[in-house]
Amino acid sequence: MSADDEERLTAVGHRYFAQLAPDAELRTIPLDNDAGVCVVHAVRGGGKIYVAPDESVLFVASTMDFETGLAAFLAGTRTPPEKFVLRTP
Repeated sequence: MSADDEERLTAVGHRYFAQLAPDAELRTIPLDNDAGVCVVHAVRGGGKIYVAPDESVLFVASTMDFETGLAAFLAGTRTPPEKFVLRTP
């Protein structure tokens, strides 16, 4: 995956996290075989957003480990965009 593609997919993950947790501190993990990236909010209750090259995504809660989420993502499980809503205090 090119650096531009990784940047683009990371931006997608950041946009979705901005709807869930606007001040999240995020890090990106490139996935093997050009499968996309995983954007991680590594705090209790944070979660992970796996982003495919076509910009479809899978959100998994922090209770799901990386490998289990990755397996679901690679199997084609996706989160519909309308499921991302801003949490209000």
